[in-house]
Amino acid sequence: MAYLSFVRLSLMAMQQNPEVHQLSRRANGKVNIAYYVNWAIYEGLGFFMPTDIVTDGLTHILYSFADIDPASGHLFLSDEWADEQITFDGDNTSEAGNNLYGCLKQMYKIKLANRNIKVLLSVGGYTWSQDGHFAFVTNDGARAQFVKDAVQLIEDYGFDGIDLDFEYPASTAEGSGYGKLFSELRTAFDNLQKQKGDAEPYQLTVAIGAGEAGYQYLDVPTMDAALSYWNLMAYDYAGSWLDFTANQANVNPDGINSVSTAQALDHYFGTGATKDKMVLGIPLYGRGFENTDGLGKSYSGVGAGTTQEGVWSYENLPFAGAQIFEDSKSISSYSYDSAKRELISYDTPNIVKQKAQYVIDQGLAGTMFWELSTDKVGADSLVAAAKSAIGGLDTTQNHINFPNSKWDNIKNNLGQGAAPPATTAPPATTAPPATTAPPATTAPPATTAPPATTTAGNGACTEGAIRCDSESTWSMCGSGYWQNMGSVPGGMVCRDGQIVAARKRDVHHRSWASRQH
Repeated sequence: MAYLSFVRLSLMAMQQNPEVHQLSRRANGKVNIAYYVNWAIYEGLGFFMPTDIVTDGLTHILYSFADIDPASGHLFLSDEWADEQITFDGDNTSEAGNNLYGCLKQMYKIKLANRNIKVLLSVGGYTWSQDGHFAFVTNDGARAQFVKDAVQLIEDYGFDGIDLDFEYPASTAEGSGYGKLFSELRTAFDNLQKQKGDAEPYQLTVAIGAGEAGYQYLDVPTMDAALSYWNLMAYDYAGSWLDFTANQANVNPDGINSVSTAQALDHYFGTGATKDKMVLGIPLYGRGFENTDGLGKSYSGVGAGTTQEGVWSYENLPFAGAQIFEDSKSISSYSYDSAKRELISYDTPNIVKQKAQYVIDQGLAGTMFWELSTDKVGADSLVAAAKSAIGGLDTTQNHINFPNSKWDNIKNNLGQGAAPPATTAPPATTAPPATTAPPATTAPPATTAPPATTTAGNGACTEGAIRCDSESTWSMCGSGYWQNMGSVPGGMVCRDGQIVAARKRDVHHRSWASRQH
């Protein structure tokens, strides 16, 4: 109850005092950020589990995407099965308490094992942006609801902050409302940090476009003051919408297309963005062109793509028979098969290293990748290439102090015990009393597991528990009864009576439409 009162007071303070709160503490090295999408667990859409993530060299994982009710501003997770319910090896759904499973438990495990990796919840994405889900930003009350929900989701699931991906504000009113949202989130996050006595601030990042349509209505100065990082989507410069082939992610002008990363950076820096908050986005996919004589030439068709026409997962590239071309002047690369007359614009490891050097030379914050399921492993990994070229990475610690979570296993750090605030946090007088760090007695007693009355019916069961009925069907416990849920989802298997994620197989990952981002 005290925590809810804190949230209400924070929202009231924001409405009464709309001053911009500026982030005062950031990374102590370069960042290497990557998106992880919650649909990647499904066969045909990646079949890439959180347990498949190579964490070495990452500083941030942006878990994508949460959705918004455009009328109320209510922020919510988009796939309960993927986010909260799917079980992995080592999960025990019969353990006492109200416990989190799914991909988000795995994200928290990553945090506990890698204290320098921050996990943020990413909100929106291209599709939901285009469907109008960010319409709420022009409404004061709806923004307040969003902020309240954002704070609660951080506390419940153990996130280190929020990433917003609105593509794109289409009016001055939307741009202004979007800017206010960042200020209000920063105020709430700073208040949360002080209330809990955390040493590190909660992070706030944004995905931004490189073209005029992406930035023309942004309130850059207001956003910059509140932000931890700008994640520049420095890709999709070319594709099926052009009538000629071109590089899709060139840093410098190439004399073919009018769009470049350098041009976008000039705009953002000229309108108030801070250089050492700017992160250079890199695609883990390529864009194809068929029946063409080369770069800057006409074409006919874009090819089948991995799961979307014209878009190929990086792990599939280059195709046999294709020659690779790299241009250090524009910092871009592509493959071309003269026999098939097929051109694919994508980044090679060498070009990614050059982009990382560009980040260093320009004083930018680091690199970002969309998205992890389509990278290669080992020496050809683009994420690893950036890490090796950037050098010293951010080592600021993540948050593992979530006494107000609705999930018992997040409260107790997956059985490791609740973490006290760091000693470098604000003075004790600004933190809640010691009793807010949950002592052993605050772990929910056995009575929080469903009482006997919920185990009646078609076999005793615990509310929310799942089981395999056969090799291909499963049930979930609801209202005290095992209720048949149909076929086991793709990419899942029955093991020891539980539905768990199948181990990663030697199959091609499937990338969801890149334009989803």
